[in-house]
Amino acid sequence: MTEIKFTIPEVLYKKMKKYPEIKWDSIAQSALERYIERIEITEKVASKSKLTISDVEDISNEITKKSWEKHKDYLKKLEK
Repeated sequence: MTEIKFTIPEVLYKKMKKYPEIKWDSIAQSALERYIERIEITEKVASKSKLTISDVEDISNEITKKSWEKHKDYLKKLEK
């Protein structure tokens, strides 16, 4: 098995030290495996997609617009 080393913030390290019974290397390995799995699934879906970058941007803009409209309506109701 390959060994990998990385740095973490001191605050996180202090929190981890409170739980010496936990195998942190296993937690990190599991998190990395899950993250890579998500990337691979995303790549698989994207490779089959016929959408262009422009299509994705248009869809994103439309979602943002609709979301903002709903948010504005909600804020108006709160003001009443």
